[in-house]
Amino acid sequence: MIKERVSNLHEVGKILVNKYKGSFVNCLEQADNSAQKLLELVITDFPCYRDEADYQGHKVAFYKRAQILIGDIWASFRGKGLGFFTDIDSITMFADYRIPQSLIHFGALKYSDELMAILKSGVELPSGSPEEVEIRACCIHAVSMVCEEVHRLLQEEGIQNLSINSILIDHFLWDYRRQHAEQLETIPFHKTRCIYY
Repeated sequence: MIKERVSNLHEVGKILVNKYKGSFVNCLEQADNSAQKLLELVITDFPCYRDEADYQGHKVAFYKRAQILIGDIWASFRGKGLGFFTDIDSITMFADYRIPQSLIHFGALKYSDELMAILKSGVELPSGSPEEVEIRACCIHAVSMVCEEVHRLLQEEGIQNLSINSILIDHFLWDYRRQHAEQLETIPFHKTRCIYY
């Protein structure tokens, strides 16, 4: 989808030049250290970041690329300066096609036999299809539950100076999948062609 991605780059470049004086820093400054404000700015001003689907008549918003943008800024600046957000914990995991493999491996997610058969067949799931939306949404929910459990365990152990959020869990799961690619390759992943991940 190189043409679509190049088109996205052109779109973003034009908006940055016309609305933000050619610098994303100006967008960051408008967000006033709020991850949610920055997310809203990005999905409002940059249409190619509007990762949304219709699921049984309801709008489902994933905003994977917009959230990973915010998460990467936060991580790159170690939560300081341009990467300081007062509400960074409101960002969800970045719903893609590889994290489910790690979640299944650890038992935090399980596919139905019917879905597993579809995925093993290698058939492409259309972007916005019920199966694709369900996989992505369940991953967000699973990581949120893992995050809650980690918070509970830290509190139980009296550990107060350690911060955890869905971004860090996503990074762990992504890295784990890469480091154990051969082992996790036996778990099928959904194949979807889109510009959102």
